[in-house]
Amino acid sequence: MAYERRDDRRDDRRYEGRERVEYEVIKTDAVNYGNNKFLEIARKKVRGRENENEFVSISKGYFTPDGSKKYKEGLGFPADQNIVDDIIAKLSSVLQ
Repeated sequence: MAYERRDDRRDDRRYEGRERVEYEVIKTDAVNYGNNKFLEIARKKVRGRENENEFVSISKGYFTPDGSKKYKEGLGFPADQNIVDDIIAKLSSVLQ
């Protein structure tokens, strides 16, 4: 049985009828660790036809031999100061 991989989601019927959105990176910073790994913390805005939302993303990745970034995994949550403060407090608590 042959398997055909589709890299272009625009042709995937699962996305039919869904609203197209645009992402804007507002600010980003990174923490490098290990030989070629990084964590990228970013504040982003997603815009749809009728609304927009800001969120924070934390992405894990690595640098390729030519120095470009490759992303492996990520986590996103609302850019709500109460949520951010709670995450910071929990990280501090876990690391004590």
